[in-house]
Amino acid sequence: MASRFDIGIVGAGLIGSALALWLNKHSDFSVCLIERQPVLNEPEIDNQRVVALGALAHDFLDSIGVFQTLGPDHAHPYSTMHVWDENSDGELNFEADSLNQANLGHMVDSPMCNYKLQQALLSSNVSCYFNSSVASIGYQSKRAKLEIETAGALDSLSCNLLIAADGARSWLRQQAKIFANTQAYGQKGIVATIETELSHQDCAWQGFLETGPVAVLPLANNQSSIVWSADDLRAEELLSLGERDFETALSQALKNRLGRVSLRSKRLSFPLKSVQAERYFAGNIVLVGDAAHSIHPMAGQGANLGFKDALALGRLLISADKSSIASPRLLSKYQRQRQSDNRQTDALMTVLHHAYRVDVAAFMLARGAGMNLLNALPLLRKALTAQAMGI
Repeated sequence: MASRFDIGIVGAGLIGSALALWLNKHSDFSVCLIERQPVLNEPEIDNQRVVALGALAHDFLDSIGVFQTLGPDHAHPYSTMHVWDENSDGELNFEADSLNQANLGHMVDSPMCNYKLQQALLSSNVSCYFNSSVASIGYQSKRAKLEIETAGALDSLSCNLLIAADGARSWLRQQAKIFANTQAYGQKGIVATIETELSHQDCAWQGFLETGPVAVLPLANNQSSIVWSADDLRAEELLSLGERDFETALSQALKNRLGRVSLRSKRLSFPLKSVQAERYFAGNIVLVGDAAHSIHPMAGQGANLGFKDALALGRLLISADKSSIASPRLLSKYQRQRQSDNRQTDALMTVLHHAYRVDVAAFMLARGAGMNLLNALPLLRKALTAQAMGI
């Protein structure tokens, strides 16, 4: 006999795990979570994979009792952001004080946060299937029937609603035959942890360079996480440099704003691309997070958009009775709420990506003037800041 659940979630990353815990707290739905990887071990060292979380994501994690388990070394607040254009005199500044907020958000160690989420799941009422892969999916009496394989053994599960939280290359999205438009940026993102000679001042620094943006995200103990997005050829050059030469190149890219730079971790890289699902549900399968969309990391909004998805879907689910949680009407409402916001953010990232690659002198001059004009308009800057923070 198949184990029956109201809701099944595939993928135990940040978004899938957090949504499972949120539903466990706010509803009486029976929930299962399926993850192909083993349960995470506690990270032994600080990781360079950092996500910038705004107020909405912070409150989401706080409401399920997870954010407060992250120590100051794994969730560092930042209060300002400074943006500049390498090829003009354009500069922008964003401050939490302008909104009477203590901070703009937190730089959160992604693996540590994911570990804390999974530990909370193990002590919850969510039925967790770690180290398990979905072998097949079918439908019976309007319910999704899954065969999952764990250590060579097969289990049968039956769910009214299946939530795909299994990443940008979502297997579940493919099974639902939902097309996803993919646009490669021809860039790689280089991530690492650094320490700087000068204080980072709890400020997120971002420079738009000719070959792609570089961001310095402040962490505890005057360390920072970098995300250096560079054209593929430039990225390979940077990755091939020895540590000292890379540190020099990074210091120069930052115009020595933070003084001498020292690497405190290995460098990792990943290809940058935009992925946008043409629709967010098919049958009783619905997409959240990177399974529905992934964007350029230049504004650090990827995880925040995922938490917005989780909150929107969660609120719709708990407002419905169990018989209608997979109804086209409810899932269409979720799609209307989230697809437009996600696509607009993706389009903005694409426009910025192309705009800062134009090296025509007149355009660069206008670009810098536009940044400086925006910087001189406090009401507009406040509105942009509030939107980025999710408030």
